[in-house]
Amino acid sequence: MSATAAQMRVTVRSVAASFLAGAAAMLCLGVAGPIISQGALSGGAALASTRVSERPVIEPLDVAAVRAQLAAAETTMAAARATTDDDIARLMRLTR
Repeated sequence: MSATAAQMRVTVRSVAASFLAGAAAMLCLGVAGPIISQGALSGGAALASTRVSERPVIEPLDVAAVRAQLAAAETTMAAARATTDDDIARLMRLTR
């Protein structure tokens, strides 16, 4: 290998290493920067909350309202089916 080729190889390696180091630094700053700036790593955020919630975590369902909504949806679907039954039957005849 000639001296020029060896020098070129060293130059390419140093440029590639510099590029990778810069990309790694930008990645670290891009990930850690917002976390640090928002104070997510501060000691105050690690303290447990002593607030007690009086409400249930999951709200109870209004079963009658859900059933009424399902019945309305069934009625709408039945009406839609009634208007398209002729077309579907015709398509079935044409595809046989």
